[in-house]
Amino acid sequence: MMNSTQYVLLSLLAREPLSGYDMKQQVDGRISFFYKMNNNQLYPSLSKLEADGLIRLQSHEKESYRPTKKVYAITDEGLACLKAWVTEPSEPEAWDEFLLKQYSSWLVEPDVLISILETRRREHEERLNGYKEKVAAFREQYEPLSSDHPFFSTVAVIEMGIGFERSYIEWCSNMIGWLKENRI
Repeated sequence: MMNSTQYVLLSLLAREPLSGYDMKQQVDGRISFFYKMNNNQLYPSLSKLEADGLIRLQSHEKESYRPTKKVYAITDEGLACLKAWVTEPSEPEAWDEFLLKQYSSWLVEPDVLISILETRRREHEERLNGYKEKVAAFREQYEPLSSDHPFFSTVAVIEMGIGFERSYIEWCSNMIGWLKENRI
């Protein structure tokens, strides 16, 4: 069973061959706002991916006084594994995993992605409606909700959830539109 770090590495290598150091730099620059990875995860994951035949050592690069750099490339098997993972359903709460999959969505046919995104959007529309119903019930039962009332904070946190769900739905809709237009 693969973990998300391994899929992140495959995602990076699907774009271009990289060294471990370069992968860490790209994670820090491109993915770190929604997924964190430390060096303790990186090199064991590379070894596992190589042992499983999903990546291969492409070359050793030596720069004067620096240690030799190992550059890895994804294999056809690794690319197939990554594509399959991107289309697997994620739990609605698994935001990080969903974003990681979307990071590699360029590998999958637009119609497949549109179907996934439409399902995801419906799930979050249902969740949004549930949050709105909870807020309405609290407001009806405890109005007015002043800042010293225990349900003030409850409603405030649910309002944050409402904002998140609206953003998620909007992003799914935007992504569907971009896929249909074949541009962003």
